Amino acid sequence: MELIEQYFNVYFASLIMWGFLMAFLYNLVKKSSKPNNDATIMWLSFIIFFSYLLGDPLLNLSLGIEITSNFTGYLVWAFLDFITLVIILFFTGRKSIRSYPAKLYIVVGIIVNMLLFLAMYADIALFEHYELWWFWSFYSVTVNVMDVMMIIALLCNKDFLGLVRGYNRLRGLKN
Repeated sequence: MELIEQYFNVYFASLIMWGFLMAFLYNLVKKSSKPNNDATIMWLSFIIFFSYLLGDPLLNLSLGIEITSNFTGYLVWAFLDFITLVIILFFTGRKSIRSYPAKLYIVVGIIVNMLLFLAMYADIALFEHYELWWFWSFYSVTVNVMDVMMIIALLCNKDFLGLVRGYNRLRGLKN
């Protein structure tokens, strides 16, 4: 059963990467149909897709790199998310969240995933938890929900969960 679950996780990760590829291709075609249109979402889609491509377990396995064979894979994924976050913030630094709600969804999703990767690494490497407990299920569900949320955000560029409204309310309370 554990072997089936491991292969399911690898293929599901590839399915998520495929979703980011489709989001990139969709935004590429959308940008091509309106040449004067802003390409921010297209580039966001490409950056996320490329990041997920580099960390894809199935691709790495086919190249002879077993990223999922031990707990250091979580550090690799956290590092990739950090680099991706820096690139996205550099690239979209002057773009408003009001015009590009997908930016907020991507930043939130990457930060949550990065923190969960670091927490899983700490849980296994530092706290030496090797038996299934609630945090592992929470990790699996949350990472996948964040990935799907980011794919949807890249496809529609709408505030479908109200994160932008909440962000603007929080900013209003600070000012």
